[in-house]
Order: sequence, then C-alpha cells, then structure tokens
Amino acid sequence: MTILYRYGSTYYINMTNRCPCRCVFCVRNYKPKLGDAECLWLDREPTVDEVMGEIGSVDLSGSREIVFCGYGEPTERFDDLKEIARRIKEEFGMRVRLDTNGLGCLINGRDIVPEMEGLVDAVSVSLNAPDSEEYQEVSRPSFGDDAYPAVIAFIEECRDVIGDVTVSVVGGSISEESEARCADMAEGMGVRFRVR
Repeated sequence: MTILYRYGSTYYINMTNRCPCRCVFCVRNYKPKLGDAECLWLDREPTVDEVMGEIGSVDLSGSREIVFCGYGEPTERFDDLKEIARRIKEEFGMRVRLDTNGLGCLINGRDIVPEMEGLVDAVSVSLNAPDSEEYQEVSRPSFGDDAYPAVIAFIEECRDVIGDVTVSVVGGSISEESEARCADMAEGMGVRFRVR
C-alpha cells in the first residue's frame, strides 16, 4: 500500500481514496499510479503514525514541500490532516501544501479554513469549470448545486487566510473558452492560475 510517493523532487501523501466527486478526467479512472508509486489504491486508510513513519523513512533534503494529494480528497480526513501537518512542521520543518477539490467545508460540515492557518502554507484548488452548470458536468460532485459556490468561497477564504493559493483546470477537459474564463476568474480573485 503506497502512503507516500514521489513525483519529481516532491513527496505526496496518499491518505484516503474517498472523494465526493467523480471527475470525468480523474487519473484514477484510467491508471493506478502517479509518480514513483506502484499503486495508489489503498487497502485501508493509514494511521497518522504510519504516515509519519513513511515521511521519516525518506530523504527530504531535495524536497521543498510535502503535499497532501493522493487518489482521494485529503480533507475527507481533515482532523488527521491537521495532526500530520503539525507534526511535519515540528519534526521536519517542511513547507506543507494541500491539493484539494475545495469541498472540505461541505465534507466536514464546518468552515475548515481557519483551522488550516499555521499548518498549511499553500493551497491548490481544482476549479475545473467557470460556472456551476459546467462544474456539475465535469466534476459530478455528490453535493449537487451547493458544490460550486462552496469551491469559490473556499478559494476566496484561503486567499485571505493562507495567502498562497493556486486554482487549476485540467488541460483538454474543458473548452479553451472555459479555460480562459477560469483564468479570468483567478485573476479577479487575486490567486494564481495553472493548467495541469
């Protein structure tokens, strides 16, 4: 079971396979691995201590950050995520990034962004579409029409609380026009934009 995998010089934490979206472009739909991982499908969710043991077993000297990003949505395990992030900072002094679909507040039934302050240094949010209708088609969230406004609110709050925020779309998953609209939205919100 792969808990920690490397892509380039960065290490990524794969802590859950749960996700409230069924994105049409999701990599897990067509291949079982990313980076140097053999397989990112988990037999079970690893404990906090197991995650920390994996991090402690690798040479982090060439990495500038550790990222929560696997085959599921990391905020599905938000309380564990916070504890792991706290221990990464205390034990390794590393920068922490969260790659997320931006639905963590709906998943957890509360505003989680204030709880990330001081633990998460950067947030990358999958915007995926320039409006709610297209988001429903592309991301197919279990939260229905509540999802897209929640993603936008999450981006804006992370901008205000965390500061370092990037929104992204998957190249080729939406039209060039929609992609351009997402880039304009990112600029309007004062966050970075990336095509991945």
